[in-house]
Amino acid sequence: FSLTETIENLQMHIDDLQRQVEELKKSGRGRMSHERSDQPRSMHSFSCLKELYDLRQYFVYDHVFAEKITSMDSQLSPLEEENENLKKAVTVLQAQLNLEKEKRVTMEEEYSLMVKENCDLEQRLVDIDLYRARAEELEVEVAEMRQILQSENTFHNAEKLVPESFFISFKESLEREVGQSPADDGLLTVSELEKKALKRSSSETFLSSAAGGDILRGHEETCIRRAEAVKQRGISVLNEVDAQYNALKVKYEELLKKCQMDEDSLKHKAVQTLKQYSKDLNVGNSQYDLSASNLECTNVELSDSPTNALPEYKALFKEIFSCIRKTKEEIDEHRAKYKSLSSQP
Repeated sequence: FSLTETIENLQMHIDDLQRQVEELKKSGRGRMSHERSDQPRSMHSFSCLKELYDLRQYFVYDHVFAEKITSMDSQLSPLEEENENLKKAVTVLQAQLNLEKEKRVTMEEEYSLMVKENCDLEQRLVDIDLYRARAEELEVEVAEMRQILQSENTFHNAEKLVPESFFISFKESLEREVGQSPADDGLLTVSELEKKALKRSSSETFLSSAAGGDILRGHEETCIRRAEAVKQRGISVLNEVDAQYNALKVKYEELLKKCQMDEDSLKHKAVQTLKQYSKDLNVGNSQYDLSASNLECTNVELSDSPTNALPEYKALFKEIFSCIRKTKEEIDEHRAKYKSLSSQP
């Protein structure tokens, strides 16, 4: 602001000087016109002719004098010279003022940009704090959900009444037992098959009940879930037994056709025995024990044949009746468990 005041003072000083110069010019012109008006016209014309004659006479010899005259006319007065200097100074100061104004505008723009950038950074900082708080909340929720999931998995493992090993195919287990036993041994007892088939089931039930005993206490819904699970598992067991029975029946029919075509390998008693037991299979579960005893008698008669190897149909019948007995006993056992569970409050 001091520069602006200086420029204004100089401008006022220049105006004053110009006004003084104009006044001096006016006063000089008035004096010259007054003197010229006093002289007679004849003298003025004569003096002019004389000056022209003198200039013409001495023009060739005095060039320096002419130059002095012209230089004297071209020289400025001290006031005019000072006025010109002041004008130049004002011009320079005006240019500096414009430059300062431009710098000021540039600085203001940079300041506004810096303020805007600062506001953006502050907003980002606030957002980062919010995101960090949200991340901590999500971590806490994830930890809670993991705990809930672990507890639900423990409860789900404790609710399993029958393990997955229960649904292993009866055919594979019985074929393995028959293949390991010698040919001359009799039928495997039901108690041994039951012990071997339910060995893993009892161990897994014990482990699951020991792990989830604390969770299952006092829950009334557990009994309802157990009843529904037993019912569904019983239906699946029946479907599996039906499928196995159909598969064994197809195999039996194939063996029957093979026995009829191969007359040298089988005798008439074996064919009659096969027909008799094919009829007994369609009667029902009430005649299974009688059919087993007749099959044993027939096997004793056929053991007198020259070939000591166990016939294929004999092993098939052994497998059929063992599977049927075992399945029937397991179904009865599950029905008893279902009745005991449904009777609980």
